[in-house]
Amino acid sequence: MSKAIICTGGGAPSSIPSGFVEKDDFVIAADSGYDTAKRLGIPVHLCVGDYDSTLLSQEIQHLAHERSSRDKDESDTELAIKKAMSLGYASYCIIGGGGFRMDHLFATFSLFEQYGPPELWFTAYEAVHLVRGYHRFESLKSGRQVSFFPTSFSKEVYITAKQLQWPLENYRLSMDSLSLSNRTSDSFLDVFAKQGGMLFVSFPVADKPR
Repeated sequence: MSKAIICTGGGAPSSIPSGFVEKDDFVIAADSGYDTAKRLGIPVHLCVGDYDSTLLSQEIQHLAHERSSRDKDESDTELAIKKAMSLGYASYCIIGGGGFRMDHLFATFSLFEQYGPPELWFTAYEAVHLVRGYHRFESLKSGRQVSFFPTSFSKEVYITAKQLQWPLENYRLSMDSLSLSNRTSDSFLDVFAKQGGMLFVSFPVADKPR
């Protein structure tokens, strides 16, 4: 199934997994996300935003683009997600948006309450994977660092993940009870979310578990 890929500003990875961008995917660059996409060799179908942070604004003028006012209620990332939804994409992934400005990081995370969380989120620091109900991560090295956190500021979910140095059993995961810097104890990791709940599983950026 095709997906929308949102390239946005902020800390982005130096590379992405081979085959991540597929033929029928639709890539939207939010402002300086175009710079990131170009650096990663990702063809962009549409650019959105006010273009106040990109270094390639003149180049964007020759591409399909929707320019917004600098004085607006939405962030450029939100404009990109809204555009993806309006085009009928049921799932999306994010490249970039990690660190640098804390206000932007919080603003991006807050969008997941309204628009739903991304399936994958690649930043300069981690690869964040959405788990819906259950997922097995394979080809892991024992001792690999992994963290777990909810998909929004307000949600909580009960999770079980046993192949860890500190196993989690029906653990209440919320913003006031995160699970940070655990370590894997096997070559695979089964993550269960009670009653089909959702959570994020985060590995350091150098580690590509899928």
